[in-house]
This record gives sequence, C-alpha cells and structure tokens, in this order.
Amino acid sequence: MDRDHELSAVLADDTRYHIYRWIAEQPGTDVTVADVAGEFGLHPNVARMHLAKLEQAGFLDTGFRRAPGGGRPAKLYRLSDKVVTFGFPPRRYELLSRLALDALSAGGTRDDALRVCREAGVAEGRRALSGDAGPPRDRAAVSVLVAQIAEEHGLLPEVAWQDGSLRVVVNNCSFRELSGADPDLVCAMHRAFLAGIIQVATASLGTLSIAPDDCRISCGGDRCELLCTFASGEE
Repeated sequence: MDRDHELSAVLADDTRYHIYRWIAEQPGTDVTVADVAGEFGLHPNVARMHLAKLEQAGFLDTGFRRAPGGGRPAKLYRLSDKVVTFGFPPRRYELLSRLALDALSAGGTRDDALRVCREAGVAEGRRALSGDAGPPRDRAAVSVLVAQIAEEHGLLPEVAWQDGSLRVVVNNCSFRELSGADPDLVCAMHRAFLAGIIQVATASLGTLSIAPDDCRISCGGDRCELLCTFASGEE
C-alpha cells in the first residue's frame, strides 16, 4: 500500500477522522484514551485502537505521564509536529510559500508580497464562485461560503455573524511551519490571502474592512481571528 493510500485509509473511518479533527483543533494539548473514550462515547479499547492507528500513520505523537504514587504511566497523545499531507492531484504549497519568502529576502518588498497574496486570495474566491451568478447577497449564505472555502484550505474555521460583523476564527494555520523566521511577515501574507477570499465572497455587502487583531497562531496564540465589517452598513 502506498503512503497516500495508507493515510487516506486511516482517515476513511468516520469515527477515527473525527477523533483526529478533535485533537487537531487543540494543538499542543495532550489527551488520553479515557479522554477520547469520554468525548466520543467509546469503550476504552476501541478508543485505544483508533489512537494507535493514527499514531502508526504519523498523525499523532505520544508520550507518557507518570501516575501519582507510582504505577503504570498513562500514555498521552497529541497532534504530531510532523506535517502529514496527501492529495490528488499532488500540491506543493509549502514549496510555493518557501519560494515566495526566498524572493522577498532577495529584494522583493513587503507591500509587493501582500499584494500578490491578496490577489491570489481573490483568484481563489473567484474559483469557488465559478458557475454561480455572483457572490451571495444573503448573510447566512455568505458565512457558509466563507466557511466552505476556509475548510477547503484546512483552516478548521468557525464563521459567524457577530453584532453586524463577520467573525472568522482560524483554528489551524496552514503556514505554521513557515512562520518561525518572520512570524509578522508570514502572518501578514496569510491574512492578505484570506482577505482576498473574503473580499470576493462578501462583495455584495459593501467595502470590506478587517480589524487588526493580536490573536495569532504564528506568534503563539491558539487561534487567529478576523473581524470583518462592511462600509455599506447593510444588515
């Protein structure tokens, strides 16, 4: 069985997929067999089997916690630091991102990089709308579209209207591994890309403005938040 086939087979089980997603939504947190069994209503032996398969495929890392007063240590599971990717047809977004950063370090400007990223987001938004008459005018449909596109990019999003603004929460930074050298720049590039997507998806609501926010995964936060307002003031 080739690697892509193995990975897809591991996540093909619906329960196992939801266990993995639940762990992925809380990166850096250790969970036990008992935690998983309680969360999903499983017998501990079944929970242990699912966790073992995720560990074997490289989706999870493990460790041990000593029990108070001795005894058998508890096995802990957490999201793997190793990025596990697969897809058909293959994509190499990490290479593309690294090339973009290399181009910047060789003399490109920050403004140029952000412009390119926003234009790429606009193109992605238009791709998502292909076949439709245009962006949705209904606010509920807008939030569904934004969530759908963000989900396709692996961002594990939460999207909802809040006091007339569209709140987009990103629980997974797909640029996380590239942000170490310059988190401010990488985060700005990613936000510019997302702004381009949101600009297209919300075009019927007015001129988009995204409030600055200090909650950023690239700088140690557990999520990123984008609060989007629209100049038209439509409800």
